[in-house]
Amino acid sequence: MPHWLIKSFIHRTISFLPKRQFWNGLLQTWLTQSTECTATQFESKVTESVRHLAAFRSTQAQSDFTVLDLGTGWYPIIPIALFLCGAREIWSIDIESLVRPAGLKWVLDFYCDYGRRQELGRLLPDFQVERLARLDSLRVEALQQSPAEVLERINFHLLVRDAQETGLPNGCVDCFFSSGVLQYIPRPALRGILTEFRRLARPGAVMSHRINLQDQYSCFDHSITPLNFLRYSSAQWRWLNSPLISQNRLRISDYRQIITTAGFQILREESVSGAPEMLGRVNLARDFQHYRPEDLLVLHSFLTARVAAN
Repeated sequence: MPHWLIKSFIHRTISFLPKRQFWNGLLQTWLTQSTECTATQFESKVTESVRHLAAFRSTQAQSDFTVLDLGTGWYPIIPIALFLCGAREIWSIDIESLVRPAGLKWVLDFYCDYGRRQELGRLLPDFQVERLARLDSLRVEALQQSPAEVLERINFHLLVRDAQETGLPNGCVDCFFSSGVLQYIPRPALRGILTEFRRLARPGAVMSHRINLQDQYSCFDHSITPLNFLRYSSAQWRWLNSPLISQNRLRISDYRQIITTAGFQILREESVSGAPEMLGRVNLARDFQHYRPEDLLVLHSFLTARVAAN
Protein backbone atom coordinates (compact mmCIF):
# COMPACT_ATOMS: atom_id res chain seq x y z
CA MET A 1 0.00 0.00 0.00
CA PRO A 2 1.43 3.45 -0.90
CA HIS A 3 2.52 5.52 2.07
CA TRP A 4 0.03 8.28 1.30
CA LEU A 5 -2.86 5.86 1.71
CA ILE A 6 -1.49 4.82 5.09
CA LYS A 7 -1.32 8.45 6.20
CA SER A 8 -4.84 9.05 4.93
CA PHE A 9 -6.08 6.05 6.94
CA ILE A 10 -4.28 7.21 10.11
CA HIS A 11 -5.73 10.71 9.78
CA ARG A 12 -9.20 9.31 9.25
CA THR A 13 -8.84 7.20 12.38
CA ILE A 14 -7.57 10.12 14.46
CA SER A 15 -10.46 12.28 13.25
CA PHE A 16 -12.88 10.13 15.28
CA LEU A 17 -11.00 10.78 18.53
CA PRO A 18 -11.81 13.64 20.93
CA LYS A 19 -9.28 16.48 20.72
CA ARG A 20 -8.18 15.19 17.33
CA GLN A 21 -5.69 18.01 16.74
CA PHE A 22 -3.98 17.11 20.02
CA TRP A 23 -3.42 13.55 18.82
CA ASN A 24 -2.41 14.72 15.38
CA GLY A 25 0.07 17.08 17.02
CA LEU A 26 1.60 14.19 18.95
CA LEU A 27 1.87 12.18 15.73
CA GLN A 28 3.58 15.07 13.97
CA THR A 29 5.85 15.83 16.91
CA TRP A 30 7.08 12.33 17.72
CA LEU A 31 6.82 10.50 14.41
CA THR A 32 7.13 12.87 11.48
CA GLN A 33 8.65 15.78 13.48
CA SER A 34 6.81 18.13 11.13
CA THR A 35 5.79 20.53 13.90
CA GLU A 36 9.35 21.33 14.94
CA CYS A 37 10.35 24.94 14.29
CA THR A 38 13.83 24.93 12.76
CA ALA A 39 16.06 27.85 11.79
CA THR A 40 15.47 27.02 8.13
CA GLN A 41 11.69 27.13 8.57
CA PHE A 42 11.95 30.34 10.56
CA GLU A 43 14.02 32.05 7.87
CA SER A 44 11.66 30.82 5.16
CA LYS A 45 8.64 32.27 6.93
CA VAL A 46 10.34 35.59 7.65
CA THR A 47 11.33 35.82 3.99
CA GLU A 48 7.73 35.12 3.02
CA SER A 49 6.55 37.87 5.37
CA VAL A 50 8.67 40.33 3.38
CA ARG A 51 6.80 39.23 0.28
CA HIS A 52 3.40 39.81 1.93
CA LEU A 53 4.55 43.20 3.18
CA ALA A 54 5.78 44.17 -0.30
CA ALA A 55 2.41 43.14 -1.76
CA PHE A 56 0.66 45.42 0.73
CA ARG A 57 3.01 48.35 0.21
CA SER A 58 2.80 48.07 -3.57
CA THR A 59 -0.52 49.92 -3.24
CA GLN A 60 -0.39 51.32 0.30
CA ALA A 61 2.22 53.81 1.49
CA GLN A 62 1.08 53.86 5.12
CA SER A 63 3.43 52.54 7.79
CA ASP A 64 0.68 52.24 10.42
CA PHE A 65 -1.70 49.44 9.40
CA THR A 66 -3.92 46.61 10.63
CA VAL A 67 -3.56 42.94 9.69
CA LEU A 68 -5.77 39.86 9.55
CA ASP A 69 -3.94 36.53 9.34
CA LEU A 70 -6.00 33.54 8.17
CA GLY A 71 -4.75 30.29 9.70
CA THR A 72 -2.55 30.90 12.74
CA GLY A 73 -1.05 27.42 12.79
CA TRP A 74 1.60 26.31 15.26
CA TYR A 75 4.02 29.24 14.94
CA PRO A 76 2.87 32.86 14.30
CA ILE A 77 6.13 33.84 12.61
CA ILE A 78 4.68 35.95 9.78
CA PRO A 79 2.22 38.07 11.78
CA ILE A 80 4.96 38.81 14.32
CA ALA A 81 7.18 39.91 11.43
CA LEU A 82 4.45 42.33 10.36
CA PHE A 83 4.23 43.62 13.93
CA LEU A 84 7.97 44.27 13.82
CA CYS A 85 7.45 46.23 10.60
CA GLY A 86 4.80 48.55 11.99
CA ALA A 87 1.42 46.80 12.17
CA ARG A 88 -0.51 48.48 14.97
CA GLU A 89 -3.13 45.74 15.43
CA ILE A 90 -3.21 42.11 14.32
CA TRP A 91 -5.97 39.52 14.36
CA SER A 92 -5.01 35.91 13.65
CA ILE A 93 -7.87 33.47 13.11
CA ASP A 94 -7.87 29.68 13.17
CA ILE A 95 -10.60 27.10 13.54
CA GLU A 96 -8.62 25.43 16.35
CA SER A 97 -6.01 26.69 18.79
CA LEU A 98 -2.61 25.26 17.83
CA VAL A 99 -0.16 27.79 19.28
CA ARG A 100 1.49 26.37 22.40
CA PRO A 101 3.53 28.27 25.01
CA ALA A 102 6.71 26.43 23.98
CA GLY A 103 6.01 27.17 20.31
CA LEU A 104 5.53 30.88 20.95
CA LYS A 105 8.70 30.92 23.07
CA TRP A 106 10.66 29.37 20.18
CA VAL A 107 9.39 32.05 17.81
CA LEU A 108 10.28 34.88 20.19
CA ASP A 109 13.68 33.34 20.85
CA PHE A 110 14.41 33.09 17.13
CA TYR A 111 13.55 36.73 16.53
CA CYS A 112 15.53 37.98 19.51
CA ASP A 113 18.54 35.74 18.81
CA TYR A 114 18.67 36.82 15.16
CA GLY A 115 18.40 40.42 16.31
CA ARG A 116 21.17 39.97 18.86
CA ARG A 117 23.45 38.48 16.18
CA GLN A 118 22.50 41.38 13.86
CA GLU A 119 21.15 38.92 11.30
CA LEU A 120 17.49 39.92 11.42
CA GLY A 121 18.03 42.91 9.15
CA ARG A 122 19.20 40.55 6.42
CA LEU A 123 15.86 38.73 6.52
CA LEU A 124 13.53 41.56 7.55
CA PRO A 125 15.05 44.88 6.45
CA ASP A 126 12.14 47.05 7.70
CA PHE A 127 11.98 45.75 11.26
CA GLN A 128 11.86 48.35 14.03
CA VAL A 129 14.47 47.99 16.77
CA GLU A 130 12.16 49.26 19.51
CA ARG A 131 9.55 46.65 18.58
CA LEU A 132 12.12 43.89 18.74
CA ALA A 133 12.86 45.03 22.30
CA ARG A 134 9.15 44.59 23.08
CA LEU A 135 9.36 40.99 21.86
CA ASP A 136 12.33 40.40 24.11
CA SER A 137 10.29 41.53 27.10
CA LEU A 138 7.63 38.91 26.29
CA ARG A 139 9.98 35.95 26.47
CA VAL A 140 9.85 35.75 30.27
CA GLU A 141 6.06 35.35 30.28
CA ALA A 142 5.88 33.06 27.24
CA LEU A 143 5.98 29.88 29.33
CA GLN A 144 4.03 31.30 32.27
CA GLN A 145 0.91 32.59 30.50
CA SER A 146 -1.19 31.47 27.56
CA PRO A 147 -0.02 32.55 24.08
CA ALA A 148 -3.19 34.65 23.73
CA GLU A 149 -2.42 36.55 26.96
CA VAL A 150 1.20 37.14 25.99
CA LEU A 151 0.43 38.38 22.48
CA GLU A 152 -2.31 40.73 23.67
CA ARG A 153 0.50 42.87 25.08
CA ILE A 154 1.51 43.80 21.54
CA ASN A 155 -2.09 44.21 20.29
CA PHE A 156 -1.98 40.80 18.62
CA HIS A 157 -5.26 38.92 19.08
CA LEU A 158 -5.48 35.14 18.70
CA LEU A 159 -9.03 34.26 17.66
CA VAL A 160 -10.37 30.70 17.58
CA ARG A 161 -13.50 30.79 15.44
CA ASP A 162 -14.95 30.34 11.99
CA ALA A 163 -13.42 33.00 9.73
CA GLN A 164 -16.76 33.32 7.93
CA GLU A 165 -18.06 35.08 11.06
CA THR A 166 -15.18 36.95 12.65
CA GLY A 167 -17.25 39.26 14.84
CA LEU A 168 -14.93 42.16 13.94
CA PRO A 169 -16.31 45.60 12.97
CA ASN A 170 -16.79 46.71 9.38
CA GLY A 171 -13.83 48.28 7.62
CA CYS A 172 -11.16 47.53 10.23
CA VAL A 173 -8.50 45.67 8.19
CA ASP A 174 -5.85 47.06 5.82
CA CYS A 175 -3.94 43.88 5.03
CA PHE A 176 -5.17 40.28 4.78
CA PHE A 177 -2.81 37.38 4.26
CA SER A 178 -2.55 33.61 4.42
CA SER A 179 0.38 31.23 4.10
CA GLY A 180 -0.44 27.82 2.63
CA VAL A 181 -3.98 27.81 4.04
CA LEU A 182 -6.51 28.37 1.25
CA GLN A 183 -5.94 24.91 -0.25
CA TYR A 184 -7.42 23.31 2.88
CA ILE A 185 -10.69 25.26 2.83
CA PRO A 186 -13.72 23.82 0.97
CA ARG A 187 -15.06 26.01 -1.82
CA PRO A 188 -18.30 27.08 -0.04
CA ALA A 189 -16.42 28.06 3.13
CA LEU A 190 -13.75 29.90 1.13
CA ARG A 191 -16.45 31.95 -0.57
CA GLY A 192 -17.90 32.80 2.83
CA ILE A 193 -14.50 33.77 4.25
CA LEU A 194 -13.64 36.11 1.38
CA THR A 195 -17.10 37.67 1.55
CA GLU A 196 -16.43 38.34 5.23
CA PHE A 197 -13.02 39.80 4.32
CA ARG A 198 -14.73 42.19 1.92
CA ARG A 199 -16.90 43.40 4.79
CA LEU A 200 -13.85 43.90 7.00
CA ALA A 201 -11.75 45.59 4.32
CA ARG A 202 -10.95 49.26 4.52
CA PRO A 203 -10.85 51.24 1.26
CA GLY A 204 -7.78 50.11 -0.66
CA ALA A 205 -7.24 47.03 1.53
CA VAL A 206 -4.90 44.41 0.09
CA MET A 207 -4.96 40.59 0.24
CA SER A 208 -1.84 38.47 -0.19
CA HIS A 209 -2.10 34.66 -0.32
CA ARG A 210 0.47 31.92 -0.82
CA ILE A 211 -1.36 28.86 -2.14
CA ASN A 212 -0.12 25.30 -2.56
CA LEU A 213 -2.06 23.63 -5.38
CA GLN A 214 -0.24 20.30 -5.48
CA ASP A 215 -1.21 16.99 -3.92
CA GLN A 216 0.50 17.34 -0.56
CA TYR A 217 0.73 13.60 -0.08
CA SER A 218 3.38 13.73 -2.83
CA CYS A 219 5.65 15.76 -0.55
CA PHE A 220 6.52 12.64 1.45
CA ASP A 221 5.44 9.81 -0.87
CA HIS A 222 7.60 10.23 -3.95
CA SER A 223 5.92 7.34 -5.76
CA ILE A 224 3.09 9.73 -6.73
CA THR A 225 3.15 12.98 -8.67
CA PRO A 226 2.09 16.43 -7.41
CA LEU A 227 -1.05 16.02 -9.56
CA ASN A 228 -1.98 12.58 -8.26
CA PHE A 229 -5.17 13.73 -6.54
CA LEU A 230 -6.64 14.85 -9.88
CA ARG A 231 -7.17 11.23 -10.91
CA TYR A 232 -9.98 10.72 -8.38
CA SER A 233 -13.64 11.68 -8.67
CA SER A 234 -15.25 13.76 -5.94
CA ALA A 235 -16.92 10.64 -4.54
CA GLN A 236 -13.60 8.76 -4.39
CA TRP A 237 -11.74 11.72 -2.93
CA ARG A 238 -14.18 11.99 -0.01
CA TRP A 239 -12.75 8.67 1.23
CA LEU A 240 -9.12 9.36 0.39
CA ASN A 241 -8.88 12.96 1.53
CA SER A 242 -7.53 13.56 5.03
CA PRO A 243 -10.17 14.87 7.47
CA LEU A 244 -7.37 16.68 9.34
CA ILE A 245 -5.68 18.42 6.41
CA SER A 246 -8.45 18.28 3.84
CA GLN A 247 -7.29 19.34 0.36
CA ASN A 248 -9.93 21.11 -1.74
CA ARG A 249 -8.14 20.42 -5.09
CA LEU A 250 -9.19 23.83 -6.46
CA ARG A 251 -7.21 25.01 -9.47
CA ILE A 252 -5.83 28.50 -9.98
CA SER A 253 -8.82 29.55 -12.14
CA ASP A 254 -11.13 28.57 -9.26
CA TYR A 255 -9.25 30.84 -6.87
CA ARG A 256 -9.38 33.71 -9.36
CA GLN A 257 -13.13 33.31 -9.72
CA ILE A 258 -13.80 33.10 -5.96
CA ILE A 259 -11.60 36.12 -5.20
CA THR A 260 -13.15 38.35 -7.85
CA THR A 261 -16.70 37.29 -7.01
CA ALA A 262 -16.07 38.29 -3.39
CA GLY A 263 -15.31 41.85 -4.49
CA PHE A 264 -11.54 41.90 -4.92
CA GLN A 265 -9.42 42.73 -7.96
CA ILE A 266 -6.40 40.52 -8.60
CA LEU A 267 -3.31 42.70 -9.05
CA ARG A 268 -0.58 40.11 -9.38
CA GLU A 269 -0.26 36.38 -9.84
CA GLU A 270 3.12 34.68 -9.48
CA SER A 271 2.82 30.97 -10.18
CA VAL A 272 5.12 27.96 -10.47
CA SER A 273 3.95 25.19 -12.80
CA GLY A 274 4.91 21.59 -13.36
CA ALA A 275 6.28 20.28 -16.65
CA PRO A 276 3.63 19.54 -19.32
CA GLU A 277 4.57 15.85 -19.36
CA MET A 278 3.41 15.63 -15.74
CA LEU A 279 -0.18 15.53 -16.98
CA GLY A 280 0.62 12.50 -19.11
CA ARG A 281 1.18 10.50 -15.93
CA VAL A 282 -2.31 11.22 -14.58
CA ASN A 283 -5.57 9.79 -15.87
CA LEU A 284 -7.75 12.81 -15.07
CA ALA A 285 -11.07 12.29 -13.33
CA ARG A 286 -14.06 13.75 -15.15
CA ASP A 287 -14.20 16.56 -12.59
CA PHE A 288 -10.97 18.02 -14.01
CA GLN A 289 -11.21 17.24 -17.71
CA HIS A 290 -12.72 20.65 -18.55
CA TYR A 291 -9.72 22.58 -17.20
CA ARG A 292 -7.00 23.83 -19.54
CA PRO A 293 -3.61 22.11 -19.15
CA GLU A 294 -1.88 25.31 -18.02
CA ASP A 295 -4.50 25.63 -15.29
CA LEU A 296 -4.03 22.07 -14.03
CA LEU A 297 -0.22 22.36 -14.02
CA VAL A 298 0.02 25.24 -11.51
CA LEU A 299 1.60 23.85 -8.32
CA HIS A 300 2.20 26.99 -6.29
CA SER A 301 0.89 30.54 -6.56
CA PHE A 302 1.28 33.85 -4.78
CA LEU A 303 -1.79 36.02 -5.37
CA THR A 304 -2.14 39.71 -4.56
CA ALA A 305 -5.55 41.41 -4.72
CA ARG A 306 -7.18 44.57 -3.43
CA VAL A 307 -10.70 45.75 -2.83
CA ALA A 308 -12.39 46.35 -6.17
CA ALA A 309 -13.80 49.78 -6.88
CA ASN A 310 -17.56 49.96 -6.39
